[in-house]
Amino acid sequence: QVADKLVAMSKEFHEGLKDFDLNDETLLNKMSDYEHEMDDLTHEIFVQLGENFITPFDREDINYLTSGLDDIADYIYASAKYIYLYKSPEVKEYSELSLLIYKSCVEIQNAIKNLKEFANPKEVKEACIKINSYENIADDVLSQGIVDVFESNDPIKIIKVKSVLEYLEIVTDKAEDVANTDRKSTRLNSSHP
Repeated sequence: QVADKLVAMSKEFHEGLKDFDLNDETLLNKMSDYEHEMDDLTHEIFVQLGENFITPFDREDINYLTSGLDDIADYIYASAKYIYLYKSPEVKEYSELSLLIYKSCVEIQNAIKNLKEFANPKEVKEACIKINSYENIADDVLSQGIVDVFESNDPIKIIKVKSVLEYLEIVTDKAEDVANTDRKSTRLNSSHP
């Protein structure tokens, strides 16, 4: 459920940036709603984790995975919030990163679906490799975006755009953290019958 919610949230965020209007806070409100729903799901997972003695994989990994997924939602919402707070219309600068975020969330969804009973470790590994690749691309996009915005010689614009770009790039870092947890869980569990 959490992975499905992240895919929906990241897709709506990316598409919302394509039709972005600073005077219409619909996108910001939707991201806030998603973030609250994710908090509720995260809380429910932690409650279930506390109530169940037997877990499908290591309790600590479930904890890391859950927290990592929630972090992704938090940073997507924070990115949206700062775009509006800064009245930052440079959405062209952000759409490449938002697409990478969406693609990362789709791969997280694929990895988590294939974690079930650890029947498809190869698919989990492939999804994690893609997420790591997207994070590397996001690093390059961030660097180029910062170079481009510095060329504007507009200090206010530099501060605004650089800040939002960094928030967006952190989302891909958080996705990579999730991928590393998925990969670790698969490796550990596939080695034990």
